Amino acid sequence: MHPHYSLAKISQELGVSKTTVSLTLSGKARQVGISEEQEKRILKFCRKVDYRPNIHAQRLNSRLAKNIGILLERVEDGATAQLLGGLVDDADQAGFRTTIKVFRPDQSESIIFDWLLTHEVDGVIYYGLELPAASLERIISENWPVIGIGVSPRLGIPVVNANNFTAGHTITENLIRHGFREFHFFLVNRSGFPGEERERGMRTAMAEAGLQFPEDRVYRTTYGGTHAAEITQKLLDTGKLRPGSALVCVSDYLAVCASKMLLRNGFRIPDDFAVAGINGSATAADFTPPITSFEYLPADQGRTSVRLLLEWLKKKQPPASLELQGKTVPAQSTPA
Repeated sequence: MHPHYSLAKISQELGVSKTTVSLTLSGKARQVGISEEQEKRILKFCRKVDYRPNIHAQRLNSRLAKNIGILLERVEDGATAQLLGGLVDDADQAGFRTTIKVFRPDQSESIIFDWLLTHEVDGVIYYGLELPAASLERIISENWPVIGIGVSPRLGIPVVNANNFTAGHTITENLIRHGFREFHFFLVNRSGFPGEERERGMRTAMAEAGLQFPEDRVYRTTYGGTHAAEITQKLLDTGKLRPGSALVCVSDYLAVCASKMLLRNGFRIPDDFAVAGINGSATAADFTPPITSFEYLPADQGRTSVRLLLEWLKKKQPPASLELQGKTVPAQSTPA
């Protein structure tokens, strides 16, 4: 090998990624969509500088790297931290390292392909991302070990979810059973599959009770609670939020922020307003009064995703998707 040229230097001079160079040299250019022109250009340059791949490294790559790639859209709350805790802990117990990357809007989802094609990781677990259809098709066709968390099971890859539909349905149904008829729903823009399923559960519970879903009392905000607090204050100021109502929130954090504004304005929970959230978090449990919620089981979802991935690596075939069963966490913010 030319003493002054490494894979990194070749890729830099040619203006291509190290992955592209590596795949071309390993004879996989056609398989992964590298153009014939690009392939010839790379091979010609490598011959010119007398570059030869490290055979020892290639042999190492033929075995398990004992590394799991974790791709996240954001780290926005305690649920993500718990999910990572369960995932990393179980991976470590199985003798696997983890490489965690936060996916930014300016990045390409091809990071998953790069990880797998270069054998940097043995498999990928991703949380909350919406991958393009073309990327999913390739993952499926290549039978790459990729597990999704918090994404739709209809995508065609193995996924792990909590029973989000049941969460939204149960929280709403319980309040209806206690006689509530005026509801305010705090939902989230771009909530992803869990939020969509929770909303579907809320709507279904209302329909089953013969109640019309109040589209004019649906407030879409972000997972950050500031906007939820502002909405609550505005509703109180305009008289649209009246005692005797129930506030159903798609997350515990929104429920806590709405509750703070109710208490600040002199109202009592649950005497004047009932409030319920979803996630079963410490944020809800530690609030005064504690907020009724429904378990999301993030740590269990993380652990389960590792188990499915290791099963896939062992059996060489994708496992079935799983839905974990959370339950209601009753508290003082709703009638007993």
